[in-house]
Order: sequence, then C-alpha cells, then structure tokens
Amino acid sequence: MRRTVVAVTVAVLALAGCAAAPPVPGATPSLEAEAALTEPQAAAIIESTFAELSAADAAKDPELFAPRFAADAALVRGAEYTVAGKVAEAPVSVLPEQMQGIYVSRSETWPRMFAAVSEPPEGELTPVVYLWVQESVEQPYRLVAWAHMIPGAVLPAMPGQINGAEPLALGEEGIDPSPRKALEDYVEYLRQGADSELAAAFAPDSYSEQLFGARAALSKAAKGASGAYVDTVQPDFASTFALATSDGGALIFAPIEIASSFKVKDATLKLSARDAPLLQGTAKDTVTYNYRDFVVLSVPPPGQEELPGVVAAEHHLVSIKP
Repeated sequence: MRRTVVAVTVAVLALAGCAAAPPVPGATPSLEAEAALTEPQAAAIIESTFAELSAADAAKDPELFAPRFAADAALVRGAEYTVAGKVAEAPVSVLPEQMQGIYVSRSETWPRMFAAVSEPPEGELTPVVYLWVQESVEQPYRLVAWAHMIPGAVLPAMPGQINGAEPLALGEEGIDPSPRKALEDYVEYLRQGADSELAAAFAPDSYSEQLFGARAALSKAAKGASGAYVDTVQPDFASTFALATSDGGALIFAPIEIASSFKVKDATLKLSARDAPLLQGTAKDTVTYNYRDFVVLSVPPPGQEELPGVVAAEHHLVSIKP
C-alpha cells in the first residue's frame, strides 16, 4: 500500500503576544516579617543567573548555566539551543534581566523560593515572571521556570524585596479555592476544553484559548488523515509553590506537563524544519510533542467576586518522540 506524507507541526504557542500597555505588579504594602533574602542578596542571584545565561547563550552550551539553572528552565533552554543550532530563523527566547519587582518568601525551612517580574522586553512583549528555588541550605538558588505575563493581566500586590511573602501549603484552607484545588480545577479545565463547566470558574486567558484553538485545528487535521489527536495534561504538585498576596489571596507558581499526540493512518508524518531537531528517533505514523509549561495562577482573597485567573503562562516544547 502506498503511504502518503502528512506534514504536522505543533508549534509553540505565541502566548507572550503584544500588549499596548504591559502589565505591572501591584503596589507593595509594608510588612513586619523579614524575607529569607535581602534585596542585595536577591539582586546578586539575579545578576549571577543572567551572567551565566549570557555565556551559555553565546556558546549554545547548557553546561555553562548549570550552576544557576535547574529543572524546567534548564530543560527548556537546552531544547532552544538544540533548535537554534539547526535553524537559523529560530533564536532562543529573549529573557530580560532588569526587574521591576522581586517577591521573596519568608520561609525558615527548605525548599525556599523567590519570584521576580521583569521590565517589559523590547518589541512590546509583556514582562516575564521568573521563579528561583533553593532546594537546601547547601545549594544555591537556581532559576527553575519562566513565563510571559498574559496580555492585560496585573499581578496582585505582593510583599517585596525586604518584607517576605508568607508561603502557603497547597491545601491552605484560608484560601477559597485552596491552591491545590485551584490548580486541579484549572488543569481539568484544560483537559476538558472550552465547553467545560469549569470555564465559568476562571477568568478568560489567552493561554487556554490558544491551547484549545490548536487542539481543534490539529484534531481536524488528524481526522482528515483517518487519525486522532490527543492532549494529556498533568500538574506537577511536587514542584508547585504558593505565596500569600498582601490582600489575603494567593499566587500559585505551577509547572504543567502536556503531551500532545498526533496519529494518522496509512501515512508518514513529516515535521516542520523548526520541530525536527527535537525529534528523538524517526517519525512514522505517530508523534508526541512534550511540553513543560509554566503557569502563574492568581486566586483572589475571600469575599471578592473576582475569579481566579492566569496572570502568566508559557507553552514550552522540550522534545518530540515517535
């Protein structure tokens, strides 16, 4: 039987978008509790991180950023190097190093974390939210994730460089929904799609809208080749952090794993030039695109009518497997 060739691309979504007025973090009121890091310490970590990133970017060598990069951040940047080494038109993501806000937890135990939001990068893209984690007292803080803010989103007011933000357990009962419940429901919403009843539980966001749009288009393409397209969405609770906002709400920093599988019948799949460098093996009639996404979800304080919503998100392609 003659096999046809089907071109397929599950491109990284352009979630950063353009924003006429880039969002900014809210004002930070004064608190008495001290953060786990002083402002100069946090600034030194940020400076060290981007110095190593600059050297690694120049050489396209992930070993050069290893001291300050870990987890998904290292995985994502390594994948970008792989693509950039094969495709001249695919430069690595621009990550601004000037910050407009730094938010440090006041944990007395480990792991500890701090987040930062960048100044808006060039080209009208929205600011980037970064997450650093220190796993133990013996280890340095390492950048583990980043995501552009959703166009039009505003970060809630957070204790800043001097005054620490209270870390929250994922099952925190003083927040409704709890950080765990909010993330579980949002992931289930992503699984079910735009018609889910859970859509009414969250503010609209471009991350979910573009995921659903891509799913619809690729499902139609697969069906046209007598095949199928399936998304599998899983939270990573072990690597999720939550901080109390100054108004009694919560900000949740959550990695999400997505596997997008495209299958056809009696055909051979052909990947785009941009996707092909990430293929681990030989594509035949099935390919699975693996993503390590990063979502920052805001939960309003009790008593407010505002819905929980995504304030930053990034769809990071890290590998493709047959």
